[in-house]
Amino acid sequence: MQKKLLATLVASLVAGQAMALEVYNDDVNSLSIGGKIGAKTMKSNGSDAEMKDASPRINFKYAHKFSSGWTGSAVAEWGFYAVDGDQDDQFFNRLGNVGLSHDTYGAFTAGKAWSVTSDVSGWTDQFAIGGGAAMGVYSGRTGLATDADATHDNGDTDGTARADDVIQYRNSFGGLNVGIQYQLKGTGGKTLTGESGTRDSSYGVALSYDLPMGLSLGATYNETKYANVVDNVPPTLPTNTPDYSGSDKSTSATVGAKYENEALYLAATYGQFENKTAVVKGTLDKESTGIELYGKLALPQVVEGFYLQSGFNQLTADDTYTGDKTDAQFSDYMVGAIYETGPMQFAFEYTRGEKVAVNGEKDLDDTYAVQALYYF
Repeated sequence: MQKKLLATLVASLVAGQAMALEVYNDDVNSLSIGGKIGAKTMKSNGSDAEMKDASPRINFKYAHKFSSGWTGSAVAEWGFYAVDGDQDDQFFNRLGNVGLSHDTYGAFTAGKAWSVTSDVSGWTDQFAIGGGAAMGVYSGRTGLATDADATHDNGDTDGTARADDVIQYRNSFGGLNVGIQYQLKGTGGKTLTGESGTRDSSYGVALSYDLPMGLSLGATYNETKYANVVDNVPPTLPTNTPDYSGSDKSTSATVGAKYENEALYLAATYGQFENKTAVVKGTLDKESTGIELYGKLALPQVVEGFYLQSGFNQLTADDTYTGDKTDAQFSDYMVGAIYETGPMQFAFEYTRGEKVAVNGEKDLDDTYAVQALYYF
């Protein structure tokens, strides 16, 4: 299997893992343990500084090499609360899948795994602390009724984040990388009416091409079909609002480009979404448009392991279910710095946030955040 495909597979199996401890390897069977733990402190306009978890997790990866050239694998990952220790669900599932891979025939995965959408849309989800808010990866029906950090499966039901109940295939042909997936029927999260979300099925496709000079171009498409639950809609709501009644699918179409070498990483993604995002909490965008930009520059001449970073996220609601046009939009402008040494990472980000309400009223917010992580 080509190195690019291997890198994509590793990212899809255990995204965000910088390193792992190999517990056992006899050249046939292997076991590694990885994850991270950390804390971040954030201060916004008019609010006190808060300390929060920095998405801690622990994962286990098992592999067995068969004499036929195939390799079997199993991945299990859980997130947990360390700083915010009084949560009801102290541990929660992030990943759980089994797979078979071959140098020539590609890789098959079944279970709960990182989506093929994230193979491209994730190119700009590289902020050390924030980001990843405008490509619809972590958006979906589970994110409508609660804050994004109050649930752990936003986008999972839709198949754009850590896809539930999924079957995937990935392979590389020269510089062309292909990923396809199919989700079976399942439920996840809550709608605004308090009912469980019901997915009939979904499918996703991702294509990218790597050029020799470090430039990659890619595109994704994901479509999720839902059960019709008209009877659950309160009479005060239109029949085609947040619980997807009267709207039998959501779609996500994204394109992206990235350039990377030893010192510089640049990426841009653009997406168009239907019934997928919520620019304003508690509402569903019939149509929306997102853009994300990210850049990271290594400065070893200053300090080894030191980086400057900058990014931009913007999500615009183009249309609502009532048929009215809306000015609802949010934009985040970020500048920051990262320092990495051994298994530790320290980061600072300043974000200038601008939220535009449905009526066009603007609200500005400055957020300062510092974070310390330990990868294992």
